[in-house]
Amino acid sequence: MQLARIAAAVVVLSALVITTPTAAQTTTPTADPRFFAQTGFRIDSDVFWNFFQQRGNVRTFGFPVSRTFTLDGFQIQIFQREIMQLQPDGGVQTLNLLDPGLMPYTKINGSTFPAPDPAIAAATPLVGDPNYNTAIQTFVRNNAPDTFGGQPVNFGTTFFSTVTAQDAPSADPALLPGFDLQIWGAPTSQPAFDPTNHQFIYQRFQRGIMMYDQTCGCTQGLLLADYFKSILTGWNLPPDLQQAAQTSRYYQQYSAIQAQWINRPASLPASDLTNAFVSEQAGGTALSSSFAYGMNVQMTGFSAQGKDLTAGLVKQAGFGWVSQQIQWFAVETAPGVFDWSEVDAVVSTAQRSGMKILFSVVKAPTFYQRAGGGLIPADPTTLRTFMQTMATRYAGKVQAYEIWNEENLSREMGVGNVAATNYLPLLEAGTAGVRAGDPTALVLLGAPSPTGADIAGQSINDLTYLQQLYAINNGEVKGFYDALSVHPSGFSNPPNCTPATPQCSLSGGFSNHDSFFAFTRVGEYRTLMMQQGEGAKQIWFTEFGYCSSPTPPAGFEYCSSLTELNQANFLVQAFTMARGLSYVGGMMMWNLNFQQVVPQTNEMWGFGIVHADGSARPAYSALVQMPKP
Repeated sequence: MQLARIAAAVVVLSALVITTPTAAQTTTPTADPRFFAQTGFRIDSDVFWNFFQQRGNVRTFGFPVSRTFTLDGFQIQIFQREIMQLQPDGGVQTLNLLDPGLMPYTKINGSTFPAPDPAIAAATPLVGDPNYNTAIQTFVRNNAPDTFGGQPVNFGTTFFSTVTAQDAPSADPALLPGFDLQIWGAPTSQPAFDPTNHQFIYQRFQRGIMMYDQTCGCTQGLLLADYFKSILTGWNLPPDLQQAAQTSRYYQQYSAIQAQWINRPASLPASDLTNAFVSEQAGGTALSSSFAYGMNVQMTGFSAQGKDLTAGLVKQAGFGWVSQQIQWFAVETAPGVFDWSEVDAVVSTAQRSGMKILFSVVKAPTFYQRAGGGLIPADPTTLRTFMQTMATRYAGKVQAYEIWNEENLSREMGVGNVAATNYLPLLEAGTAGVRAGDPTALVLLGAPSPTGADIAGQSINDLTYLQQLYAINNGEVKGFYDALSVHPSGFSNPPNCTPATPQCSLSGGFSNHDSFFAFTRVGEYRTLMMQQGEGAKQIWFTEFGYCSSPTPPAGFEYCSSLTELNQANFLVQAFTMARGLSYVGGMMMWNLNFQQVVPQTNEMWGFGIVHADGSARPAYSALVQMPKP
């Protein structure tokens, strides 16, 4: 499988440009001024921070889009426009980003830039020239005009006003042009119109490209360094740049499952990309463990390499949890006879990747099932034994267990077994087993499936089901779970939509019941918990996703109304909303990689965020880049 290759990119010029930030954009509302919530990264290095402040701040560099890491023997940090590099003498310089060895390209994201002009290169003053400082300023003024093609491009003015006296108040004003040169380098081309869009005029410099936009009459720098990050990672890589960069030694080198997180270390010596693009938080500490960012994965049945690649995708996204469903019947092959080989391999893989683990246990072996059919055991004590055996074996290695799955549906309980009175004994037995085997593990009450349908023997409205469960023996259930798990679904409704705004449904349907609105439904669960005196317990989203599929199966028609970009945007929005709810302990995105194990006719296919070959859908890239405070 190939890791994290983006199949689609937004081909619009605005992706290359950032307007001059306002004061509100420049100042992040946090007690840590070095942390930028806009991108989820922090400027940890004191020398980089000082350089950032004294060379124009966000206005010049854009926001940080990486941590500090080692590339080609130097400590660097990537910003949207520039790449800072720590020099051997302790000083800071910016990379000549457009040099042949880095990003010498002329086409990015549908835009065409002027190529380097050999005549201009030959005329550029040499650094060793005794009159270099004067000569280079004259050279820039002669070759970076303020007028071109009858348009006020202001390339020279932009160059010499990049770093102001306010940015470097203690510096001799005579040094400011040299600071501007640090940011842009020398011009390497004449100005030129974009051949496909004459609204834009570009000029190429060693370290960046200026763009004049006739629609606004403004001149600004393009976000080129962000595209170097895309080359390294493969994320958000436009097709034209992907084609041009395939032979680059930097191309798709970033990989969480390799040593030093480098795919081809022989072509990238003296480098270490470990955690380079894993989001940080204010204060520069590791991501908080108070909220569980996780993904539902399929690893059982995979080869060792397949398991490692799956865990690597989760880790590369900056997520700290994996959720794997465990089929009881596949482990207990005869009464008291267990085959733990697959589960052992999943646990070992997750541990090597530093992942925490949630197991959801379902489907009793046939020799334990109720007479007449059904998926639950006739004797709940058999589940207690199984859960105790499992929790003992993986004590300290598996952090959470969900007791059964969507027990308000017959497909999970068996026809005729859908009743809270049938689930409670299972929950009590399973919880007792986990607590006996590993008292530190979190026990989750199995999530009901969101549905408004009450069909005898088949399904019960999820909210009604929980009300019935709490009603048994005056709330007996309260002693047998640590948190409530939920499986709300987005259907075709953006996360912030409610039953009061049914018109926001992208499909025009799936909007006539509260269960179609994920956060509304979870809010109703929370209200019920408060009414039951269970407000101290958290809610965990153990499955949450959005389906995007051009050919969904019956019952999932809404999937065809969501584009891959809708899926990406809605997942990020949902994580942000869930993280903002104090009573939510975590969210396990549904799903990472089920396209590798089910056909497109299966509804699980559309929820997946990587393709069958392991390449990324836009949702994966969006979640990688999502800040995870």
